[in-house]
Amino acid sequence: ALPQLARRFGDAGLLPTAQPAQIPEPLLAFAQQSMQQALANPQWLARALGEWLSEPKARQQFESAPIAASGQPAGVQLAPATRMLYERWHVFINGESFRAGGRDAKLMQQLANRRELTSKQLAALSPAARALVNEWLEEGWLWPMKN
Repeated sequence: ALPQLARRFGDAGLLPTAQPAQIPEPLLAFAQQSMQQALANPQWLARALGEWLSEPKARQQFESAPIAASGQPAGVQLAPATRMLYERWHVFINGESFRAGGRDAKLMQQLANRRELTSKQLAALSPAARALVNEWLEEGWLWPMKN
């Protein structure tokens, strides 16, 4: 989800029209002003681009792979259809963005570049990042690697 705009457009004060399908000029002006404000923020633009570029193909479905009885995979790999990218402030996976910094950011960047993390790398993630990895496993975005 993209950052919230400073304010929302309201149509209070607009009069009924005989052309209900025509986009009102005040809405166009509001949209232009809002976009100019958003584009002035480099984090917003990077986040919007990363979410858009990592969006899965239409009708793509993911199925989680079973996790070994031990519960801890030997590592994880991106599912073939998963799209994962990153930039300075965020990690993007399948159209979603997450703030990342420090060791977690470096490991997530390795996951995006190499499409896998070893069990040793998984153990080095913070508890919050490991929770994300577990969510991605459940979603089928990641698959456990076999021993």
